[in-house]
Amino acid sequence: MNKPRIGAQLIIWRGRAAKELPKVLDEVAEIGFEGIETSVNIISSYPNAGKLLEDRGLKLIALHLGVSDENVARKGLEILQELGGLYLTFSGAGLKEKTEEKYVEHARFLSRIGELAKDYGAQVCYHNHDYEIVDDAFGMKIILRETSPDLVKLCVDVYWVRHGGMDPATFIKEHLDRIAYLHLKDGTERGIKEKSPEFTPLGQGCIDFKPIIDLCVKAEMKWLIVEQDRTEGDPKECMLASRRYLEEVFKL
Repeated sequence: MNKPRIGAQLIIWRGRAAKELPKVLDEVAEIGFEGIETSVNIISSYPNAGKLLEDRGLKLIALHLGVSDENVARKGLEILQELGGLYLTFSGAGLKEKTEEKYVEHARFLSRIGELAKDYGAQVCYHNHDYEIVDDAFGMKIILRETSPDLVKLCVDVYWVRHGGMDPATFIKEHLDRIAYLHLKDGTERGIKEKSPEFTPLGQGCIDFKPIIDLCVKAEMKWLIVEQDRTEGDPKECMLASRRYLEEVFKL
């Protein structure tokens, strides 16, 4: 049984990822990650991105962007094709107007880009936050209903599922056939209760990762991405703590 490979979302490095990507990639590789997810805008700012990744033994796993601009989406697909990336991952459907009409509109956008992605050898994914999960997953149900499984997969953010009021392992099990990969994220129970998220390295918050990892391994999911949205500490140390947790507890 093939275990998932582990990648890093660069969001925790914030502005450094855009201003000094080579140094950030050095840190990612030193920690022991095998690949990265970042934004279309960051990667497109470095014409030599392919060499930067290759020199450090890193793979481009996914590019992340908001549900809005088809031109940015096309640029992302071109970069994925050029660099051998896998996923074009969107978020933000219904963010400003949480109505059925707006979710349907954004689902149609995702489907359109999902069809286009076939020509680039890429897969469109949708990344949840908490607001699509609340109210019995009102928004997520519409997105899933209005998109085809072959055109739009899910990148499930486990912390945001919990923040939205659902158990992450249960949600993953129910939608396993639609999931391409996960964002492994942790945070405090207080942040969930107070609806003001407090992010932590993996294993230092309230997320029960064992049933989640068990499902991923059984499903032979190819990639898991560690994501910590922000920190008051050092990004490298936070991501190192998360990487060690996965290695020591789950042998990943």
